[in-house]
Amino acid sequence: MIMRGATSEGSLLKRVDTIILLVQDVDASVWFYSHIVGMSLKFKSPGWAEFVLGDVHLALHRKTPELLEKQDALATLGISINFEISDAEAMAQRFRKLGINPIGGIKDYEFGLYFFVNDPDGYIVGFREYKPEYATQVDA
Repeated sequence: MIMRGATSEGSLLKRVDTIILLVQDVDASVWFYSHIVGMSLKFKSPGWAEFVLGDVHLALHRKTPELLEKQDALATLGISINFEISDAEAMAQRFRKLGINPIGGIKDYEFGLYFFVNDPDGYIVGFREYKPEYATQVDA
């Protein structure tokens, strides 16, 4: 059992990084979040849009058949919380020691290393170790 506030191995977490909402129609969702909610759009591409509010990113990801096939829990729940971390391998190892294997392993993307696990309710929780050129400056 993981106890709230337990830090025996030290914290590798830096901050909540990105909240991802899976949506049917990215354009309709961009319109809602920009015109109704009032957020400023940072980036948009086919199937993906990103807003920034303070240090947290809100991303909209279009549901696709590939996503539904690869990530059933993520696709059906429609939300994923992501944390920026300092060491992806160390964090993944911490999960493995607890019998929780990263879903699909650690992936190497342009921005850095990324993996995710299911929380006790089935939500997807992602962990990102950014490459230096993508790293966010966080006050200590």
